[in-house]
Amino acid sequence: MLERESIFQELTERERDILLKVAELYIKTGEPVGSRTVQKVYQMGISSATIRNVMADLEDKGFLYQPHTSAGRIPTDEGLKIYINHLFLALGEKDSSLVNRLLDYVKSVGVYEVGDILSTVLDFLQNSTGYLGFGINLVENLTVNSITLVKVAYGKVLVVVNFSPDHILHKVIDVEITESELSRLSRELTKRFKGKVLSEIKKELVEEIDTVRKEFADLSFKVNSQILSTLNEVNQLKLQGTSNIVNVLADDIERLKEILRILEEKNILLEMFSEFLEKNKNIDVILGSETEVKPFEPFSFVLGKFQVGYRNSGVIGIIGPKRMDYSQIIPIVENVAKALSYILSNECT
Repeated sequence: MLERESIFQELTERERDILLKVAELYIKTGEPVGSRTVQKVYQMGISSATIRNVMADLEDKGFLYQPHTSAGRIPTDEGLKIYINHLFLALGEKDSSLVNRLLDYVKSVGVYEVGDILSTVLDFLQNSTGYLGFGINLVENLTVNSITLVKVAYGKVLVVVNFSPDHILHKVIDVEITESELSRLSRELTKRFKGKVLSEIKKELVEEIDTVRKEFADLSFKVNSQILSTLNEVNQLKLQGTSNIVNVLADDIERLKEILRILEEKNILLEMFSEFLEKNKNIDVILGSETEVKPFEPFSFVLGKFQVGYRNSGVIGIIGPKRMDYSQIIPIVENVAKALSYILSNECT
């Protein structure tokens, strides 16, 4: 990234201006951009011959390329990334209208569990963009402070797992249990799992459930089984609108098969999202070529972070064609992530 930015700073003001204009026109039209088109559309005060010479220099520097002789030019992935980074400088305004529409949408659906809220928000996101929406709550390395069981109705118990730092997981489970048993189990579970990370807890619960499987009526077995089910929903990658990928690759069946396999396995995506969560930025665009996964080359990922409380909790975003309208898509993802942070922080406090 630093090398790319350094090269961009070394470009002349005219080179930067023309590179950004070529990228913008290419995204709008999907066609190679010629110097006369740039001159005409932007009514630049220089000749098309001058623009053509600048475009040739940009091609030599690796920011543009000519698909065939006598055609216009197309931004390379390096050139496209420069255009996207430039957009970040101009974006960042809160879209209150979009945020309010999402909040109203979630309320109208009437969901309250974190997983259900995330699915609802993804439905809104993919409908707003026309692209595949994804989201994941990444809290695997947080440590447990306490586990509390609260009776909310007959046969219904609220499980509240308080993590450090600053994250709460909660879900209603089905189990018949007395108030005294709830208090006892809360104390025992907290004593047993306090200070341990989520992955350790899930491993212990699996081992314990296997050893007492024959005693299916045992109360602790029932509770532990449902707590394990709840914890397994964490780090579960949710996808909404896979058909949008199918539409883009309708003529490339082999690539489509490979991408659907990757989406099903999810490991590559989980690694990418975990790395993004550690970065010091709340929104980013990753071009398919940057993933080093060949089937993703025609696509881009627009990623946004959402928070619960003060901690980055997960990633939400879209997968769409590389030639998408980033000036529209980036603000949508950014504001949906902000709205999701607000919703989850209020639901979990």
